[in-house]
Amino acid sequence: MIVVIGDYIKDHYIYGSVERISPESPIPIFKTIKEEFRDGGSGNVVNNLMALGENVLHHHDPSNSLKKRYVCDNHIVFRADTENYKINSKTEFELKDCDYVILSDYNKGFLHNSQQIIDYCKNMGKKVIVDPKKSLDNYKNASIIKLNQKEFKEYGSGNTPEQIRKLYNIDKIVITSADQGIYISTEKGDISLPNRDIHQVADVTGAGDVFLAAMTHFLDKGNHITNACIKAMRLASLSVTKFGTYVLTEEDIAKTKVIFTNGCFDIIHRGHVDYLKESKKLGYKLIVGLNSDASVRRLKGDSRPINNEEDRKHVLENLDCVDEVIIFDEDTPYELIKNIKPDIITKGGDYKPNEVVGNELAYVVIIPFLEGYSTTKILERT
Repeated sequence: MIVVIGDYIKDHYIYGSVERISPESPIPIFKTIKEEFRDGGSGNVVNNLMALGENVLHHHDPSNSLKKRYVCDNHIVFRADTENYKINSKTEFELKDCDYVILSDYNKGFLHNSQQIIDYCKNMGKKVIVDPKKSLDNYKNASIIKLNQKEFKEYGSGNTPEQIRKLYNIDKIVITSADQGIYISTEKGDISLPNRDIHQVADVTGAGDVFLAAMTHFLDKGNHITNACIKAMRLASLSVTKFGTYVLTEEDIAKTKVIFTNGCFDIIHRGHVDYLKESKKLGYKLIVGLNSDASVRRLKGDSRPINNEEDRKHVLENLDCVDEVIIFDEDTPYELIKNIKPDIITKGGDYKPNEVVGNELAYVVIIPFLEGYSTTKILERT
């Protein structure tokens, strides 16, 4: 469960065409073809959390603000906003069984008492993540404040991220930039993460909401702040390729998943390659746990492995579908799986998911081996 408290905004998209100029004055005439409404502000954060599989409790006012976007040929030609600042005096909210509370502040009044709300949530033992639209002295004691470059310059008052943390007693500052990536400031040091997923931008609307929802989701699932931000950046980068306020799809989310598989991979053959390619299709990063030479001998006998662990690792690392290879010395990769925390474990053959090591730690996918291919059969033919 994640709790979202914030300003709900209704996004109104009016699609049309412009074919002539008004005879009344030299302005284009916009001819409406269709209209649609989407959830904006904290509503967009909630929708993306739900798309990521989270249960969400949403505290907000009924829609008081409206953003009308007039769209022609997938370009916004004009935007008209109805702003209704409505002060909320409530400072205590139902938090239920959650670890994280998001404050999605669009400065429409629902988070007028943001400081008191943060203090209440922290006193209840919750971690508070803030997307701000006001001076940062309104968010003291927050766990994480997420800013884009413009907000950092506007609300940071010329302070460095480290100075902001210390000045307002904030655990972490996360600064996002489409071009420069992510800068994370923590009490243990600062981290810069380049954006390796730059795409052609169609519309940046709601990208910050996608990042906020995804970062919080991955933190809630036990990811380190670095991994959570990398995955969130990847999803936000995908969202800007779509037009309008965007909600993540299953296809988008699959592109953040870490896949793990393991084996001896003594003599790499076609069956191995096809199996690894199928594993990689399930996510964006494939990690292979490779049995050490000592581990292989315990499993297969003193005549194995044919190729030593460094040679086997080298071959695997040079397959396009493999992103990382980690040698482990234990009989099973259980401890390695616990450390990596993959989203999916793949196993080849006719195993049942509950027979696979680590099945309680990640979702298991069984991929049938290609008929007629195995290291043992290759050795029998020699």
